[in-house]
Amino acid sequence: MPYGEFVDSAVPPELRERVLSAALDELTRWGVERFSVEAMATGHGIDADSVYRYWGNTQRLLLDVMFHKSDQTVVTPNTGSLRGDLEAMALSVAAYLNTVVGRKLLRVMIVDDRALHSDDTRTIYWRRRYEIVRAILDRAAVRGELREGVDPLTGVQILLAPLNIRVLYTNEPLDDAYCLRVAELAWHALARH
Repeated sequence: MPYGEFVDSAVPPELRERVLSAALDELTRWGVERFSVEAMATGHGIDADSVYRYWGNTQRLLLDVMFHKSDQTVVTPNTGSLRGDLEAMALSVAAYLNTVVGRKLLRVMIVDDRALHSDDTRTIYWRRRYEIVRAILDRAAVRGELREGVDPLTGVQILLAPLNIRVLYTNEPLDDAYCLRVAELAWHALARH
C-alpha cells in the first residue's frame, strides 16, 4: 500500500508539501503523543481546518508523514533468492535510515513510558514494515529456501534489529559492508541448508 492512502488525493501538492514539512518538524520535536495539529498549524501558519479536511484526523497525518519518505526508499525486493532479497532489503533500509529524516523518525518510533496509551500509530507503522520483510520470507518459503519452523516475526527482527539498533545508539552510517554482513547472518539463520 502506498503512503498516499493516508491523504485525500485532491489535496493541492503545495499544501501537502507544506503540511508534511510542518508535521515532520513537529513530530520529531514533540513525538507521537504530544503532536498536535492545532499547534502545528499555529506554529507554521497553516489552516488547521484544511489539514482535517484532507487528512481527516491526526493519525492519518502522522502516518502520511512517516511513510512519505520511507515508502519511496524501502521497497520489497524480488531478486529471485532469499539471500539476494535479504541483501537488497538491508541496503534499502540503510538508505532510508542514513537520511536525517529516517534517523529522526526511527527515534520518534521508540516506545517509552510516554507511549503507553491507546494510540496505535506505531503499531500500524511497524506492521507495514513487518509486511514488507514478511513478503520476502513468504516467497522464500514457496521457493523452498526457508528452513522449517521459522517464525516470520523473528525472521524480520533478525534482519532489521541490528540496523535499527546501530542507528539508535550511534551516529555511524550504515555502510554497505555492514548491511551485507547482517544480511548474510540473517540468511544463515533463516535459509534451508
